[in-house]
Amino acid sequence: MAIHLLGIRHHGPGSCRNVLHYLKELKPDLILLEGPAEAEPLLSHICSEQMEPPVALLAYRPEEPQHAVFYPFADFSPEWQTLRYALQYNIPLRFFDLPLTHSLALDQQQTEPAEQSIASIPESEGDPFDWLAKATGYADGEAWWEATIEQRQDNADIFQAVQEAVTALREELPDRTRPRDLLREAWMRRTIRTAQKENFERIAVVCGAWHVPALVSFPTVKEDNELLKGLPKVKITCTWIPWTYDRLALRSGYGAGIESPGWYHYLWHHPEDDGTYWISQVASLLRTKNMDISVAHVIETVRLAQTAAALRNLPAPTLTEYNEAITTVMGFGDNMLLQLIREELVISDRLGHVPTDVPQVSLLTDIQKTQKRLRVPFTAEIKELILDLRKPGDLERSIFFHRLHLLGIDWCLPGQADGKGTFKEKWTLYHKPEQILDIIEKALWGNTLEEATQKYLLKETSDMRHIPDLTHLLNRVIPANLSSLVEAMTLQLDRLSAASSDILEMMEAIPDLVSIVRYGNVRNLDFSQVGNMLRAMIARILAGGILICIHIDEDAAADILEKLIATDYAVSTLNTPELNDMWQDFIRQIRTSPQVHPLLCGYATRLANDKGEISPEEMQNILSFYTSPGNTPADMAYWIEGFLRSSGTVLLLDDHLWELINHWICVQEKETFIELLPILKRTFSEFSPAERRKLGEKAKASGKNGRLSATPLSPDCHEEEASRVIPLIYRLLGIEMK
Repeated sequence: MAIHLLGIRHHGPGSCRNVLHYLKELKPDLILLEGPAEAEPLLSHICSEQMEPPVALLAYRPEEPQHAVFYPFADFSPEWQTLRYALQYNIPLRFFDLPLTHSLALDQQQTEPAEQSIASIPESEGDPFDWLAKATGYADGEAWWEATIEQRQDNADIFQAVQEAVTALREELPDRTRPRDLLREAWMRRTIRTAQKENFERIAVVCGAWHVPALVSFPTVKEDNELLKGLPKVKITCTWIPWTYDRLALRSGYGAGIESPGWYHYLWHHPEDDGTYWISQVASLLRTKNMDISVAHVIETVRLAQTAAALRNLPAPTLTEYNEAITTVMGFGDNMLLQLIREELVISDRLGHVPTDVPQVSLLTDIQKTQKRLRVPFTAEIKELILDLRKPGDLERSIFFHRLHLLGIDWCLPGQADGKGTFKEKWTLYHKPEQILDIIEKALWGNTLEEATQKYLLKETSDMRHIPDLTHLLNRVIPANLSSLVEAMTLQLDRLSAASSDILEMMEAIPDLVSIVRYGNVRNLDFSQVGNMLRAMIARILAGGILICIHIDEDAAADILEKLIATDYAVSTLNTPELNDMWQDFIRQIRTSPQVHPLLCGYATRLANDKGEISPEEMQNILSFYTSPGNTPADMAYWIEGFLRSSGTVLLLDDHLWELINHWICVQEKETFIELLPILKRTFSEFSPAERRKLGEKAKASGKNGRLSATPLSPDCHEEEASRVIPLIYRLLGIEMK
């Protein structure tokens, strides 16, 4: 009986070929492969025609799906090719890693996150192979493994060499082996002992290179049993899910990740290519970006890469040589092209596929069937869709996306569509494998997307006690076409609004209520009850709202102002005579009450002036009153801030108003002006750049026309020193000096 240890890197075409070559020569009668024993019933799906890597084994706790672990595989993963070899030649294969029923239980017990990879060495502690790289002149452990293992031409005794190298590392760096790895290795040895008792003649053990020394010299059975004694257990469910090359990359945070999965895919599928096919792919990509790349560019790039490899004593060009050649020949010395090539080819957006008969939860099955029917499958690239809700197909997609979004599945995210009209929606689709965990987690709420969304949100809304929270959610639920849920939420909203006495809460809810009533018309839904609640709320705001606007400080006034702005916009959008009259009465009370904070009074005056409710003579009297010496400068500044809120157009169009405010600012004493400066700066900073520029030009013209004669220069003013700040003022106002 012989044990053959094959130490590998978890993803690499060189390691993959070495393993296959060794297995074909050895012809083992048992293969032990690093992996979870719970996944063995799923191995039969590997040979399915529908199975297309990259894929991953997903293991999770059914009662807590977010406690999960992924085991990704690509075509060039040694484990994947080992599995296919065993199934092809009917060789018994066993996963011999520490079972996840124990591993995930330990994670929960130690309040540590589940391992997201089958890597043996945590990235945060560095790569122990960096020591070998340093000794042999390579930049890091990744480069050392790439050159000495992946691209090695003479593979004789390669696994013996790996064993010796890792043994030396583990002896020198004993602290780099984690306690969890010691448990895993003890379980591996237990599995090997069991296999030895079954009289297999040739046992091939395929595992991460770091574990090999621990499987050479065995401790006693008693020591291993003592280490594994009393391990906790939890229930585990396994399935296959599609994976992406982007999530296989090291940058995704995957512990066993690689720098260039797309490049490795090319190396695995085109081992005899001299670089022409790879550079042709690059040229094709650049042509899609409207770059002029000829066949001559391809030929010269390949030749330059091969020459660079020969000068460096390399058997063949690596990705580094190709990137340098691309920069020189196609980029004319500019490496900006490499970022595009990296994303599209070196990393790649390849998404795998799993057979339809793989066991999965009913909710995921329903979602995938709907995706297929609506022609919006999971894809690895980011995809944007503009939906026209007047088209039946787009309307169905909209309903589907809204339901997923409400369920907390972030595959589809809403955006802001350009143009006018409520019939357009913009969605951004981006699939991440972890989203399947979210779907599994929500599967306990129902077998279909409609059922799960309704039950999940009914539970969420039953705990809501604030009207704005409920109206905001109801506004999102309406486009999802969940009539029974809408009815239940409307009844709850009716109960909350009847019992509420919080004016600010009701004001905050009005914009969503207006949107609901307006959206109901677009969706052909009856929201008359919501309309009645809306009118009742505005009536209650009208009755008691003035009380929350008096005897308040600046912060409270600013908070109320934001709610006033949103509510006014909402009421104007709905534009019903009854609500308009009720709201204008409320604004009139704010404007005329002497105890209201001037910030709110100024805004209310602006609204009344814009809607033509104030005559020019009355407006002049109001401005004269607030600019009179009887008011404190701070009150006047707050009033101006409210009056000019977010728009300076009124100052550009109304010369009389401009003169009053301009004069009031100019006659302030130095100390008073410095005190008012933060308020005035905040007011004018909210104007658009074009408005600020035109106001500066108007101020300049006013000075030339002598309109500022009422504010002569102070005797203490030094004109030469003042002239030094004029260029800065021009720059701040956006005016070009002549």
